[in-house]
Amino acid sequence: MRSYFYGIKVQLVTTGEGIPIAFHFTVGKTADVKALDKITEIFPPEAKLYGDSAYTDYQIEDYLLENKCVELKTQRKKNSKRPDSEKQSRQKLKMRKCVEVAISDIKKMFPRTIHSVTLKGFLIKITMYIFGLQLFKIINN
Repeated sequence: MRSYFYGIKVQLVTTGEGIPIAFHFTVGKTADVKALDKITEIFPPEAKLYGDSAYTDYQIEDYLLENKCVELKTQRKKNSKRPDSEKQSRQKLKMRKCVEVAISDIKKMFPRTIHSVTLKGFLIKITMYIFGLQLFKIINN
């Protein structure tokens, strides 16, 4: 039996209710913060984007706010140069949980293995699972 690993990451954006609204595939070794530029193009001005500490980059945070009016709210590490208040930290954690639950819900739909012959076929299948969750959440809300 052959086994392959394609080494991709999915950058997923959801609404506050956990409905996927945008995603972007990157190579596994790409830093999460580098994929932000591809995703933030679709957001309207004054949007708020929550992310975990892997998205911490003060230059990108400032750039998004000044040039695209998108507020990047990442969970801060304890030794951060821009620490959060307790209230901000709780809000970011709450919003981040929506994304984590959406990812978990997508994984629940996966079969034990995903058979595909090519990387393109694999990405199409992952895309269909994301769309499946999107439809499921829209219909059941």
